[in-house]
Amino acid sequence: MLEEIKYLVLQGGGIRCAWQAGFVAALESEKPILPCVISAVSASSAVACAIVCRRLEFAVYCFKAAIESNKRNIGLTRIFTRDSAFPHAEIYRTALLQVFDQAAVNKLHAGPDIQILVTRTSAKLPRYSGLVIGLSLCACRAFRTRQGYRRFEAQFGFSREFISVRNCNTPAELADVILASSCSPPFTPWYSLHGRPVLDGGLSESVPLSGLPEKQGKTLVLLTAKGTSTKHSPELVYAEPSEDFRISSWDYTDAGQIDYLYALGKKDGNSFLKAAEMQQMLLSA
Repeated sequence: MLEEIKYLVLQGGGIRCAWQAGFVAALESEKPILPCVISAVSASSAVACAIVCRRLEFAVYCFKAAIESNKRNIGLTRIFTRDSAFPHAEIYRTALLQVFDQAAVNKLHAGPDIQILVTRTSAKLPRYSGLVIGLSLCACRAFRTRQGYRRFEAQFGFSREFISVRNCNTPAELADVILASSCSPPFTPWYSLHGRPVLDGGLSESVPLSGLPEKQGKTLVLLTAKGTSTKHSPELVYAEPSEDFRISSWDYTDAGQIDYLYALGKKDGNSFLKAAEMQQMLLSA
């Protein structure tokens, strides 16, 4: 089963993406997965890079260490200073730069193509108007297949753009792209990438299937929430958490949540392996 996986797709979800890290760690305890393309968005793009660099456990350790000293998701005493009231972006970047050094970036250039999704906004929209409309797009995901939604998206200049990590030559450039894909004011500052404004890629596609080549192949899709609406196909294999956890994407106050998510991911990954082994035995019988 694992050797058949040609593509890997990772849903976004903030710290919930630690479940994906545990799931893949369980799979790789059996046999390394070798997809030729990984499509990721928001925090799952950091997971994708850690998979290719073989630094999953180290990445989990670094993110836990980065938030262990943080006690609040908003610092009221910082509101009247030049510092952001939200510590998330600083914590996020610190962890990314610890996990991905220059050696890691070099490995990414030699590994599978990782496509990271960002949502581009119109330069004509003021920042806060862009955010409000972006959040409206997120709220209207249920209507994504309707023509009216597409017209609404086009009218306000929102579009999807996938950026290959092979375009990142330094750890700082890689961190910029991952943070751009995760751009969610006020938790993060407003980001501009390559001279154009961006928002969280999950606003335009939370499960970034469109980042894959048109040529079909066996695709493993790792979700971060139970009951996510999915696009079914014989080539698509979905896996989701076995528990319906209530954890906020931007809750940076409890490092224990990462331990829980990573452990649950490993448990679910092992269950996935057993189910795949049973299926193979039945087909061979």
